[in-house]
Amino acid sequence: MQTRDEGLLFQTDQQLAAAKQRAFKLAAATDVGSPIAVNGKVLDLLIAGDDAFVAESGWQARCMDLRTGKTRRLYKGHRGPVTSLAMLTITEPDSPSWRALFTGSWDKSIRVWDADTAELLFVLEGHSDFVKSLTVIPHCCLLVSTSTDRSIRLWDLTALKSKLAPITTQVVRAHHRPVDCVVWRADGLTITLWSADSMGVIKQWSLRDGSLHYAEDLKGHETSVAQLAVDEEGLWSVSMDKTAVFHPFDGSPKTVVEHDSYVKSVMMLNDGRGRTFLLTGSDDEDIRVWDVSTRSDGRVPLEAVVPGHCGEISALRPWTGSTGVVVVSSSLDGTLRRWTLQDLLVPQRLAISSHKETTTLTVDEERELAELLSDDDS
Repeated sequence: MQTRDEGLLFQTDQQLAAAKQRAFKLAAATDVGSPIAVNGKVLDLLIAGDDAFVAESGWQARCMDLRTGKTRRLYKGHRGPVTSLAMLTITEPDSPSWRALFTGSWDKSIRVWDADTAELLFVLEGHSDFVKSLTVIPHCCLLVSTSTDRSIRLWDLTALKSKLAPITTQVVRAHHRPVDCVVWRADGLTITLWSADSMGVIKQWSLRDGSLHYAEDLKGHETSVAQLAVDEEGLWSVSMDKTAVFHPFDGSPKTVVEHDSYVKSVMMLNDGRGRTFLLTGSDDEDIRVWDVSTRSDGRVPLEAVVPGHCGEISALRPWTGSTGVVVVSSSLDGTLRRWTLQDLLVPQRLAISSHKETTTLTVDEERELAELLSDDDS
């Protein structure tokens, strides 16, 4: 029997079965995590106040109200998927403050917008390949960008106070593979930065006088590091090698947290009562909650596995809403989902129905089947 649906041509039985199972999961997850629908795949997420800024595969960024789920502004102009976001609040005496939004893209450019009006201010060029990540260090009024061209660039944002274009102040080419992510930490006047690449190499830097100075390499991964997160005790890195690794600042042994699939996103969450949780998002579409507070002998207990998304989880971000801290997750399934700590610790189970193939055929299907059987007999 031949299919009349061109979308099903050249798909194996296994692929068709997986597509059906995905449809059942989407139906079961309709209300899980208070979802907000986004038009495209979400590649990055930034939260400022009650605004969620979303980097989309569809060549644009979007500002959404986390309380209502409605789109407030669109930032259009890139010529490729938008991969990364960063923001800086510009304040000047005797002038109203405003927010500069930075978007990075596969089109190799960084665009600077007035976040509150969606006015495009500048297009920053310099990278020779995809922009992979953007990070603002407000203490120094610096933007750090990383790229598939294996470089880290520092941009001086001071000129934005006069509505002038930022300029590149340093280009670092220490990595030998695409630089996927950066994170930083301020300890008094000391600022430390870590960069990670697609071969699993993590480099530590000190930021002095507006420039990066190499300190050391941190080992722990066999392949691409997707994201980094830092707290007072150390650095967490998550990787395509299916691990999350904790690198303590005090020099004690590393902690390795094994996963069943690629780990793509990470976030630290404190419950305000002395418990600290590690949240990880994977390409298996689940969020995992680990109790870091009870870590012992290099082991971190798994508290919960949270289903709900129907695609790879690209980012996990905190949002201080009216009911306290809420975790917002973004995914390639085109949704944002909002979770309280209780939602994460006691996750809702998905009622995914087991599908049984029907034996009822339409009139056209019965005719086609009869024709096939007649051909076989002949």
